[in-house]
Amino acid sequence: MHFLFRRLSVPLTLLRCSLVVAVLYLAGCAAFVENFRPVIYGKTAKENYEKGIRSMKGESSLDAAKYFNYVRQNWPTSRWVPWAELGLADSAFSREAYIEAIDGYKTFIASHPRHPKTVDGYCAFKIGESYFKQIPSDFFVLPPSYEKDQGPVIDAQRELTSFLDRYGQSAYADSGRKLLADVIQRLADHELYVARYYLERGRTKAAIGRLEYVVREYPRARRDAEVLMMLGQVYLKQGEPKDARDAFRRLVIEHPDDYRIEQAKIFLDYIANAFGDLPPPAPLPPRKSPGASRSSVPDDSELLPPE
Repeated sequence: MHFLFRRLSVPLTLLRCSLVVAVLYLAGCAAFVENFRPVIYGKTAKENYEKGIRSMKGESSLDAAKYFNYVRQNWPTSRWVPWAELGLADSAFSREAYIEAIDGYKTFIASHPRHPKTVDGYCAFKIGESYFKQIPSDFFVLPPSYEKDQGPVIDAQRELTSFLDRYGQSAYADSGRKLLADVIQRLADHELYVARYYLERGRTKAAIGRLEYVVREYPRARRDAEVLMMLGQVYLKQGEPKDARDAFRRLVIEHPDDYRIEQAKIFLDYIANAFGDLPPPAPLPPRKSPGASRSSVPDDSELLPPE
């Protein structure tokens, strides 16, 4: 049976790889054709800008960029030029050229600080979204994203936090909050992954640092109750009953509907009976608001995190 399973798994892997290659090939062919397809330019700046917008709506971002560039080159003083410059950034975003899009939006903000699309937060939001789009996906043939470099995730958090700080009431704020919540979840997952890596290798101090960091920096992450349970158990194993009690107590108070509640109460009863002379618990620390600036990651440079 095991031999049969191995024989079946090989064709499945080949099928997955073939699907990836086919998708990339078709996408490349479409971009090649669009790049060399001639466009018919209009006679005015407005007409060409509108042609670019129609091309964007028709998912022809390369054609759109040609129209927007034509406006810039032929009517440099037209009032349509700033809109064409914004269109170029949008077209780069549409074709997933996110670094180019970020540069375009940042340049637009610097050149047109009073433009409606700067003032209403659109460009700042698109910068954050562009960073978010660069985060590695959890594609089924690849390792999960929390095992990979978190540079793009940190960049996305920085820009989305900045956007919400400045434009928290804008029409794009709700979308920004949703993206930021996803980013925070990914960062918490990565820290938990690293903590488990350390625990599996007996590096308990480094693991505690990572777990405490998750509780302190990402209290709204969906893994908070799981992390508090792990932290309490590690503290108890390390002979630190006061810290273990505080972790279990926080889990019970802040996550009353979590299924780990009963287990946490058992640990609390055990600690109360075995260590009756502990000082009373301190008030719970204030919860960090989502998107607030991050403190430095625990210094465990002598214990290299997983690749």
